[in-house]
Amino acid sequence: MSSHRAGERFAPTAESACVTREDIKAERAGDGGRPARVRTWVRTPPPENTPSTEDWVRLAREVLIKEGIVGVKIDSLAKLAGVTRGGFYWRFKNRGELFDALIEDWRERNTEPMLEVLRADAPPEQRLRRLAELYIDGRDFSEAYDSAVRAWAALSAPIAKLVRSVDDIRLEALESLFMDAGLDADAAQIRARITYFHQIGYYAIAMEESREERRTLIDCYMAVFLAKPGK
Repeated sequence: MSSHRAGERFAPTAESACVTREDIKAERAGDGGRPARVRTWVRTPPPENTPSTEDWVRLAREVLIKEGIVGVKIDSLAKLAGVTRGGFYWRFKNRGELFDALIEDWRERNTEPMLEVLRADAPPEQRLRRLAELYIDGRDFSEAYDSAVRAWAALSAPIAKLVRSVDDIRLEALESLFMDAGLDADAAQIRARITYFHQIGYYAIAMEESREERRTLIDCYMAVFLAKPGK
């Protein structure tokens, strides 16, 4: 833990984050006749019990969901972690670096499980059902996290761009599923959008349905989403 007092501003420098070692080269310096002194930096490990990078990201995620991005502040997170502000800088250079880690955390947690289901070696009907179960169970996809990041995107153009890129990846995976189900490219694109926008709409309008109620509707949704055009 940092020795800086609570509330005291602290920014890491080479001196504060590292210890120095001055190596004296054996060769002589040009005209002075004195040894050339070369300073090297050796980074020291963080103090014992310093929160890990994952700890800071977890706290940031929890605050983002509860308070929005405006609540994700270094002082607030340090208080939740039970350390001084200086403890944050053992893991991140600044709040922007934490934001980068946070958006990557969202991308991995809320996208990779979806892609694993959609790209699995299984019939498209089975993959779509597993996707519905993934959404409903909430173990590998957090609707609250997705909503919080989209609210953040409304305040930040760079984050909005990142969110759109993730949406594109998800939609492409859905399009591939519907093409595997026998739809042409145009129809697959429309079905992918309907499926995806439908799911986002569920938590965007805070749809009040229990998990049991949602499960009873899976078959109906499947029939609509997978119906062949003209039938």
